[in-house]
Amino acid sequence: MEYLTKSAIAATEIAPSSGPSAELFSAGETSSTAVLAPSLALRAQAGSRGAPDEGAAQAPAFVIVGEGAGDAAAREALLDRAMGPKRKKKSSEKLRRGRRPSEGLAFVARDASGVVVGTVRLWDVGLGEGGPAALLLGPLAVEPGLKSGGIGSALMRHAVAEAARLGHGAILLVGDAPYYGRFGFSADRTGTLAMPGPYERHRLLALELKDGALDGAKGTIKAAGRRIKGEAQGFVA
Repeated sequence: MEYLTKSAIAATEIAPSSGPSAELFSAGETSSTAVLAPSLALRAQAGSRGAPDEGAAQAPAFVIVGEGAGDAAAREALLDRAMGPKRKKKSSEKLRRGRRPSEGLAFVARDASGVVVGTVRLWDVGLGEGGPAALLLGPLAVEPGLKSGGIGSALMRHAVAEAARLGHGAILLVGDAPYYGRFGFSADRTGTLAMPGPYERHRLLALELKDGALDGAKGTIKAAGRRIKGEAQGFVA
């Protein structure tokens, strides 16, 4: 996926850059820049090929930027359209409720007119009692009519790249392995972990940003993010 930045940095084949979050994407293209651990870079590069939501030709351009407080209403409406009213009953919501996303890891995609057409956020969690820190990704959502435009893949690659740049060790999520596997996620390292509520074990996936980050991790995943205060309520999913 080719894109332009203010500094006109040349693209590679891994993930959107971690510079100022103002990359312009034209859906259907493939390339990017990122600072990733070597093992992650290989997995991300291998997983980026042939993603079905990156094949739309001549789709409208979109930009990925850091989420702002003014995006709350548009984000919530998008999540309702994309995921339905039962989305807040999921186990992952227990880890997000009353918390802010991890610092610098909440993003939206805007179309050419500035409308929010995609969203992804990552949250700080702890793995068991006294276990290592990690991130929980979600929700990832795209405007229903634009699901084949490459927006979801671009948001995922940007989120993974930024998490790696900020020094995080691992990302977990609950989702379908056939989709998230292309970004390097699998259930290989989550067999000793559990969500705080009903979930399908085979859908608890993880990606190590640093080799060995999940070594010895076990127990129930716990919320560890910054708590919401006052007007910051606009930042809760």
